[in-house]
Amino acid sequence: MKLDDLLFGRRIRQNHALEHATITILSDRIPELRVSARSNSDGFTIFGDVDLGQLRIALDEALSRLLAGEAELAIHPNCGTNLAVGVTMVTLGTMLGLASTHTRTRVATAAASSVAGWAAARPLGEYVQRHFTTLPDLRGVRVTEIARRKFFGMTFVEVRTVQE
Repeated sequence: MKLDDLLFGRRIRQNHALEHATITILSDRIPELRVSARSNSDGFTIFGDVDLGQLRIALDEALSRLLAGEAELAIHPNCGTNLAVGVTMVTLGTMLGLASTHTRTRVATAAASSVAGWAAARPLGEYVQRHFTTLPDLRGVRVTEIARRKFFGMTFVEVRTVQE
């Protein structure tokens, strides 16, 4: 077992890749689409109302394109991984800057370090997605269920997968 599978779990990483590819394809077809999603070992959940027919078509296309080697579909610019990496980088930059022994330039150093951290966040976040939080190898993965649900007035769609 590889370290990245151990940290995040192979099935979660595969579902995360399928989630990204599906949302990318849906967004290309529905430019006004405003949803978020979260992956787990059983599939993923889309928070927002989407047409189930269009979702099924996008899922099938995402799965086939990932299986055909379009690994870049697994990387999404709005992924929470990018946000988490960004917050971490800005926090580290600020802490390092504030730890400066030069009291007269401490705030400027913290600000500059924070900006540098923010600038590095997106490319580093995409690196983390590519190598740790997604896995575009979906051989044997199959969608088993798509279900719309409502909870406290919020609509979400659950996509369930299995690996055969």
